[in-house]
Amino acid sequence: MYTAPLVRDPSTSRLLDDGYDLVVQGGHLIIRRIPYVTTSGAVAYGRLTYPVTLSGDRINDDSGDHRIWFIGDQPCDEHGRPLSAASPQDRAITDDLVAKFMLSSKPPNGYSDQYEKVTAYVRILSHPAQAIDPTVTPMPGARWDEIEDDLPFVYRDTASSRSGLARLNQKFRGQRIVIIGLGGTGSYILDQVAKTWVDTIDLVDGDHLDNHNAFRAPGAVDEADLQSRPNKAEYYANLYGHMHTGITAHPVYLDETNLSLLDGATFVFLAAADAAVGPAIMSWLTAHRVPFIDVGMGIEETDGRLSGLLRMTTHFPERSVEDAPAKTQGVGPDEYDRNIQTADLNAFNALLAVIAWKKYLGYYAEHTPAIETLYKVFTGEIRNREVG
Repeated sequence: MYTAPLVRDPSTSRLLDDGYDLVVQGGHLIIRRIPYVTTSGAVAYGRLTYPVTLSGDRINDDSGDHRIWFIGDQPCDEHGRPLSAASPQDRAITDDLVAKFMLSSKPPNGYSDQYEKVTAYVRILSHPAQAIDPTVTPMPGARWDEIEDDLPFVYRDTASSRSGLARLNQKFRGQRIVIIGLGGTGSYILDQVAKTWVDTIDLVDGDHLDNHNAFRAPGAVDEADLQSRPNKAEYYANLYGHMHTGITAHPVYLDETNLSLLDGATFVFLAAADAAVGPAIMSWLTAHRVPFIDVGMGIEETDGRLSGLLRMTTHFPERSVEDAPAKTQGVGPDEYDRNIQTADLNAFNALLAVIAWKKYLGYYAEHTPAIETLYKVFTGEIRNREVG
């Protein structure tokens, strides 16, 4: 969905004027068809690449320094000796494209721009190849490509390329996430999930967005939106649709009559406060072997200060029946009677759930799986109830 005219970037324009073959892919600028010498002394062609951040029609070097990466075999001099500037270091460009070497050659005053940086490394690689075969050239003729990464975003995800997380983020692909309840905790869950590579996100909530919601949700709601009292699911679908594609709003309360909305879900976050329909929803998810996480909080005022518990409970089909909690239990006196919630506790509860979900997908390492996590506000203690 992004079609920024990156070809107008000053550095890439100069490279194209020289006749280089360029492509933007996976949050990286790739310079293709660079001749180099292999360990056998043969001339081959590889690619130079480095992570970039896109700002309008400008391409910014996101490596942070003089480094660049090489896609190909061990680059050598004309005698087949490995180049001292090249050291083995994997960097994932896409799930199928990995650079195997990092090149480091820093001039005394650094590189003045990306053009100088790219051409310096081109010389390091291509001069040995030209010593063997003077007819080879790193400038086969100007070519420019922008390869769509097929990610569910309105604009490119350069954060993943900057951190080298493209391969790991593939764990989110193929996921259809459903978030039930877009109050304080649910909206923060959405805020985090919308920044991942999940294919689709369904939002289910029949309530209106009012002033009190704005004070325990991410971002800042415009006053005009509050005056119109939009449905929460529709409001957040529109808001996060500025970033993530595939977000669908279901402006209804979920109950026994419309559980078919969950058909096809690969993971569900249950953040609705209505305890009456909770058991029916959880029974349906359990029967259909859909993994889900249930969150809740019980906060009360005592002696002029707030205290209570946050709870995050996991329900994963892989666990035995005796391990899984039978149903959601209250986590404090008169849970939700006064509906005491604050943005920081809502956010924390959401983050506990999102981290547990990412562990379930294998994105984060996990020592011992936890069925339930409780956070005690008064003591600051986090307690896990572990499997077994």
